Amino acid sequence: MDNPRLIGHIVSVQGFRVKVELLPETRSALRATVDGVQAAIAINAYLTFALGAGETVMGIITDLEARETFDPGSGDDLSLELMRPRRVASVQLLGTIEHNDDEPSFSPGISILPTLDTPAEIGSPDILRAVFEIPPRRNKPEGYEEKDFDCDLKIGFPTGQSRNVVRASYNDLFSRPLAIVGNTGSGKSFSVSSLIQKAMKALNGAREEPHVFILDINGEYAKAFPAAEPEQRLPDRIYLNGKEFALPLWFLNAEEICAWLSASEQTQEPVLKDWWAIAKGGNATAAASMGAFQNAMSALDQLLTELTKIKKKAAGSYCDAVTGHLAGSGIDTTAFTALFTGHRPANDYNTEVMNNQAAIAAAAEALRDAIRAKIVGGSGEAEAGARTADSPLPIARATLTDPSLINRAVSKEDTFRVDAHLTTLKLRLKTRLDDKRWRAFLNYEDAATKVETLSSWFSRLGLGANAGPKVSVLDLSMLSNEVLPYACAVIGRILLEARERLPAASRYKHPWVLVLEEAHNYARPARSDEDRGHRLARLTYERIAKEGRKFGLSLIIASQRPSEISQTIISQCANFISHRLQNPDDIDHFRRIIPMQARRLLDQVTILASGEAIVFGSAFHIPTRVQFDRPDPGPYSQTAAPYHEWRKEASAFPLSKVIEAWGA
Repeated sequence: MDNPRLIGHIVSVQGFRVKVELLPETRSALRATVDGVQAAIAINAYLTFALGAGETVMGIITDLEARETFDPGSGDDLSLELMRPRRVASVQLLGTIEHNDDEPSFSPGISILPTLDTPAEIGSPDILRAVFEIPPRRNKPEGYEEKDFDCDLKIGFPTGQSRNVVRASYNDLFSRPLAIVGNTGSGKSFSVSSLIQKAMKALNGAREEPHVFILDINGEYAKAFPAAEPEQRLPDRIYLNGKEFALPLWFLNAEEICAWLSASEQTQEPVLKDWWAIAKGGNATAAASMGAFQNAMSALDQLLTELTKIKKKAAGSYCDAVTGHLAGSGIDTTAFTALFTGHRPANDYNTEVMNNQAAIAAAAEALRDAIRAKIVGGSGEAEAGARTADSPLPIARATLTDPSLINRAVSKEDTFRVDAHLTTLKLRLKTRLDDKRWRAFLNYEDAATKVETLSSWFSRLGLGANAGPKVSVLDLSMLSNEVLPYACAVIGRILLEARERLPAASRYKHPWVLVLEEAHNYARPARSDEDRGHRLARLTYERIAKEGRKFGLSLIIASQRPSEISQTIISQCANFISHRLQNPDDIDHFRRIIPMQARRLLDQVTILASGEAIVFGSAFHIPTRVQFDRPDPGPYSQTAAPYHEWRKEASAFPLSKVIEAWGA
């Protein structure tokens, strides 16, 4: 055979699928060439078709079949027509190889399709290297001309071709959402650990600061990313890199506090949002002064109401009430009281108000604005506008347990009218504060987990200084099912909002990646019976999936059940790593959202070995079946060996440790 790479020729072209009739002598799955033994006639083998002018089209074998056909003789009437096998390979075309300066490069586009009788050859090592080992280079910074803006991140090797290496674009893999799916035991957590370990190892010599945050809800990544000697894990706590961590309740914004207390939309939410804003301003204003401010606001409201009536005698009587409540508060009431100085006797108030109605209304509104600014603790207009119920401002635990605080969110006259509604709200608040399951939200004043400001919380993560591991593991495995979605929602929102507040020109610097382990537990599709905690978490991560790229925050979504993750989140993923899947619903769901060229390869997803995966997306040139490199060290995700353990066990089940960790 003159060309050892030649295995057949094209006999059918159907769009971007071609059929190759194999040469009679091409029977083995392997072929010896000048470059060594290579895969030839086998599923997932790569073939090339020369087009001329330095271009070559590449494809992957997806199907093999043999048919029988007649072999006519020399034309003699007495000759027999014999049957001979006709072997055909179906090939999915993947892209074009361009030979520029003797260095092949891959392009996913195909402008010219091969024609009938085009020879089919085994892909040469140079071509396979251009496809697997030289991935796309993405996200070149503006004005940067060097070639080191991206890194070719090695992730494993093509299944059955251990001499080759598969690399991915570092930038693309971690700048946009990545989905890693597969059944339990298929190698998801190993792939997550391997990817992140390799990514951080490539940064050797770089400044130490957090880049990756793992929401570890199974407590398995402490081994893969050791940072400190872990503490004994106790119920209802969050651990950051082995140390107990706090997620202060005052991180909750107005929507989250209403969801946390199940406030009714029409009657309780408005009051609760006002109370939350007042509570977050409590550090700048004493509680007693706050009550006086609320009473003054009530008097002003009544004054403005009386001004709209025909008889305005009662309106003037509120002047003394307002000025009395604001005495010593620092709020200037001179202009307001001057409108009532002409006739101070009660009988003359009517004339006074009638003649100054517009001026009184304007002065009252000005006082209301000044009181609001004091309530939220702002010393100036800009600061007051920034302090709202959504602001992460500290609230003392004693403030939360003050039953009279909620009453200050409504006028004195309205308190009795809405008291029935507020009673149930106060009861739910007390119940929540007494519920030990919410300890991680309420331990921010404890000595070991003290969080005095938002800045100190970020400092615990190692942000803002040259400190802290590059990978932060947030162990949420000890939280109850009710608490978990709230914790995940708040962490995700705080990280996103922190990046949103960066100057627009620097949003792309210091990017972060948030790993959602077992994401189907808190990023589910919307349902009619969806509880408030899961709704908050879903909306948070849908927003990050859609908008996080612009702010330098990306996601890695790891899950056993892709069909149980919000389709909005999955649809935003630019890259996919699919380990073994068995559930037909998951496979069908996944097949609908992946690129057309990867769908035939996905047929093999049910027979993948542990650690094997099908990878595709913008970080790779072509969809590929890959054996992932093992992480070192690996996570705590080892599958049990019952025979070995039951036969060799030297001690009893450690029940005492379980009881102690359970808090029982």
